[in-house]
Amino acid sequence: MTNKKYLNRWESSLQNNYGKPSITLIKGKGIIVTDADGKSYMDFLGGIATNILGHAHPAIVKAVNKQLSTLSHVSNFYAHPTAIELAEKLIAMTGDKNSKVFFCQSGAEANEAALKLSRRTGKVRIVAAQGAFHGRTMGALSLTGQPSKREPFLPLVKGVKHVPYGNIDAMRKAVSKKTAMVIIEPIMGEAGVIVPPADYLQELRLLCDKNGVLLVIDAVQTGMGRTGDWFGYEYSGITPDVITLAKGLGGGLPLGAMIALGNAAELFQPGDHGSTFGGNPVTTAAGLAAIKFIE
Repeated sequence: MTNKKYLNRWESSLQNNYGKPSITLIKGKGIIVTDADGKSYMDFLGGIATNILGHAHPAIVKAVNKQLSTLSHVSNFYAHPTAIELAEKLIAMTGDKNSKVFFCQSGAEANEAALKLSRRTGKVRIVAAQGAFHGRTMGALSLTGQPSKREPFLPLVKGVKHVPYGNIDAMRKAVSKKTAMVIIEPIMGEAGVIVPPADYLQELRLLCDKNGVLLVIDAVQTGMGRTGDWFGYEYSGITPDVITLAKGLGGGLPLGAMIALGNAAELFQPGDHGSTFGGNPVTTAAGLAAIKFIE
């Protein structure tokens, strides 16, 4: 079947939120993908930064096939080995042995979990950055600092203030003891790969400490070694209260995580949050394989 025929079927069966694609991809190996007309391309998009080891990587394929033939899915009423092992690996990567992990399926879900966790502080105000991208679900969209994405879906979650990225004076004016959390990308992704001033995260950490505010690092785009460190904030020397992670974490499969550090790790209580497929055996096996290969 040709690109044209596939895309006609797409147009007649899928909703128009993405618009009509230009090609239909059939297979991939490494960085090379092939469309329905047999034309090959170098894939620099990488599934929007998810296929961190490329397509059909042997380590991912082996781990996924082994797990599928062993245990494909269980509910979160039960523990299983790969979720435990991956959580332990992520905890070790943070350097905080008191960290705890919540698994989900995407970056938006990880940021939704962080937002919900912040409500457990008893406060509701949030500060984020203008131009930031934290997801498209209603809570994550409320954190996203892009009017073009927000305005068609107003009203959103109240109490979120957006300030210029990298401007610590603007943060000082916005953050108070009534603030529940500050969420920030260590390097802005969708806004244009913007690196903040060298001392920005350190100053932000001090400001959050002064006011008893959770500092949330959105490492969805910077995470999984893409900056040379595991999460992308390490250059600053800070320790955040929460890290959100997804995209490359699953090695191309849908996997996200919200990692709470220090005292924040104890905020969620039984029944506070959940995800049917979060921490699925197959996706966590893929995540472990991706991390082990990068190491």
